[in-house]
Amino acid sequence: MTDITVSCKAGKVSGIKKNNMNLFYGIPYAKTLTNQTQWLPPERLNSEISLQAVNKGFSAPQTVYKESFLTDLSMPEESIDCLSLNVASKDVSANMPVMIWIHGGAYITGSSNSVVYDLDYLPLHEIVMVTINYRLGPFGFLKLDEVTNGQIKSTGNEGLMDQQLAIEWVRENINEFGGNPENITLFGESAGAWSVALQSSISPDGNSFSKAICQSGGMNAFFDIDRGNRWGELFIKTAHEKGFKINDLHNLDHRQITKISSQMKHTMISTGVWLSPEVGFAPIADGNFLALDPIKNFKNSSIRLIIGTTSDEYRLWSEFEPYYLNLDKENFYKRLEKIFKKDTVRKIADIYLGDLGDNQEGNKYKHALSNLMTDWTFGMHALDLLELHQDKSYGYFFNEPSPLLDGRLGAYHASELPYVFGSANKKFFKDICSEYSDEISNFFQLSWSQFAKTGSPSSHLMDWEVYENNSSITYINSVPKIKTFKNKDRIKLLNESKLNF
Repeated sequence: MTDITVSCKAGKVSGIKKNNMNLFYGIPYAKTLTNQTQWLPPERLNSEISLQAVNKGFSAPQTVYKESFLTDLSMPEESIDCLSLNVASKDVSANMPVMIWIHGGAYITGSSNSVVYDLDYLPLHEIVMVTINYRLGPFGFLKLDEVTNGQIKSTGNEGLMDQQLAIEWVRENINEFGGNPENITLFGESAGAWSVALQSSISPDGNSFSKAICQSGGMNAFFDIDRGNRWGELFIKTAHEKGFKINDLHNLDHRQITKISSQMKHTMISTGVWLSPEVGFAPIADGNFLALDPIKNFKNSSIRLIIGTTSDEYRLWSEFEPYYLNLDKENFYKRLEKIFKKDTVRKIADIYLGDLGDNQEGNKYKHALSNLMTDWTFGMHALDLLELHQDKSYGYFFNEPSPLLDGRLGAYHASELPYVFGSANKKFFKDICSEYSDEISNFFQLSWSQFAKTGSPSSHLMDWEVYENNSSITYINSVPKIKTFKNKDRIKLLNESKLNF
């Protein structure tokens, strides 16, 4: 392990050399946030830094409702001073494509330093990888400017602003780390994919980045101004109930702020209707920073896109939540009537119950609703972008089941991540990944890095087809294949039948 130092526009940054990889951790891309600036847009650094970039940066404050088996207890300590990034490059004198990773976590949790986002493998495919932290939950995605009459100026888009500033930092500095600032791919999963999609709407001309990969997330996870204000009002009301006035909020420790936030659920502002997306914190389509109709803003974008889902996204929740585990026929139909037009409910139910076949064990209503929610929450919005961007888009469907819990979870939400980052054979992940993990990981990494290099994920392993060719997508498992997307018709039915709230 030896030191390596890079001099760039931001200053002098010293990292470590490990297994022929140059690693730089915890590089600040914005001014330090404080209690007084935690709800303001990020500010560019105005002086050069001199940094021993050998320690991972703080995690953004986390709003945790409940822990799951995916909770990473090894993440760095939380702090509002969280605007940092990591860089991994095998050759700082090269001119390689750049891939910037935006982590997921429902806009409320996660970190670029989570153990699954391994920096050791993907950069071996002749790319420079950057992973970024950004503000989450009440600090990144909470609109308070109107409900506090300007006493707190947050717009709800501070998290996206952080990401945008990080991208600008990369463009200005990555050349000295061996990266080509004119060839940047943004990629992310879940809330990271939502972020990548929205950043593509914010900068559709392709000048900030020319390629995007959205893993289990589309361009739907944002609020209009009214919903953002109602959520802000609920935050202030909840704070008041805890004895805090607006003037107190700037002086509270971040843990107190996230504790207030964890008392809030999006159903508290739903007035009995089904709100979509089913999250509490999200960016705001304000017509200023984020277009009122983001997908319309993206329509003629030059950005090339890979977007897809896992086959069993929702089993991460349906196999654990009491509501699903105890679901009966009556409540199954009640749920559908909340989401879809009444005259379409029977047809939708028949399709999802019928698609289970004769071999489905256990509660058929749980399985049918889980499959429906996979399509509703993830598949529908991936399909929207594929249909909109047909000649510039590649679709995928990851359907390699995990052996976890005797296979009950299938290819659950986020189950592709260990393969993408090469962490599938590490201690924690080995038991939850396929016996074909080496082959699957190689396929993901080669496809993703080729896309970053050329705008096409095709390689000697497979010639991918753009979506406009017969609605073709790539089914990724131990034996990847290109097929027409089999769930397209049922997903379109959901879209056409939805009640709009």
